[in-house]
Parts: sequence; structure tokens; C-alpha cells
Amino acid sequence: MDRIFEPTEWKPKASAGKRTQVEMPLLAEVQHPAVLEMFVVKQATFSGALNHACKHSGMEDQEIADAIHISHGYMSRFMRGVGQQWAKRLLAFMRVTGSLAPLQWLADQMGCDITIRSALSAELAAAKALIAEHERNGRMAA
Repeated sequence: MDRIFEPTEWKPKASAGKRTQVEMPLLAEVQHPAVLEMFVVKQATFSGALNHACKHSGMEDQEIADAIHISHGYMSRFMRGVGQQWAKRLLAFMRVTGSLAPLQWLADQMGCDITIRSALSAELAAAKALIAEHERNGRMAA
């Protein structure tokens, strides 16, 4: 009984042998990601966003599953609700930790930045615009 047991690779062959995945190559290959209008984002669920992304890609669920190296069954479950559950867990994680690091990492992987919305900053921007307008009108009158 002098055998050394290695952990069984349960991952598909494309990722077998890799203990960590620094970045997902599929995300790095996206040339021009589709961006939803903000009013649609505010009304959508994560599952709805996944479905929109599938439709936009023109690919079937099974084709996407093959491309990201997951089983067709898991892809189906992910689209029907598992993805929504994971999104809610990620949101809860970020709220509990008070960190946007996971969101920033995801945005960076897609070549995007995040912008923090704040009522105070929106009011400040509106006030600055109003001041600038008054200054322009004052110069025109003089």
C-alpha cells in the first residue's frame, strides 16, 4: 500500500490539471459586449440577464455550455435558477464584507470599469451644472 493517491480530476479536459484559474479565457475573447439600457437592468433578474445574453450571442444553451466547459445539464440548471442563486450569494457576500472587489474583478475581466452611483454625487453634479449655466447667463447679460 505504498501508492500515492492524487486528487481525481473532475473538471473537463480543457481545465484538467489547473488548480487555479486566474482569468476565464472566454471572457477575455469578448470583443464588443452587449450593454443593456439602465431601465432594463433595473427591471431584470440575473436569470433574465443570462437569457438576454444567450439570445444576443445567437448561440444555444448547449453551445455555450460546450464553450465554457460545463455539462449541458448544469447549464440548464444554471439558466433556470442556479445562476440567480449564485448572483444573490455574491451580492450578499459583497454587502456583508462591504467590498466591491468581486464586482471590480468581473468588470476588469470584461474590460469595463464600475461607477458608484450616489444621490449626493448626482446632486453635486446637478448643482455644478446649474452654477455653470448661471455663470454663462451672467456673462451673456454683461
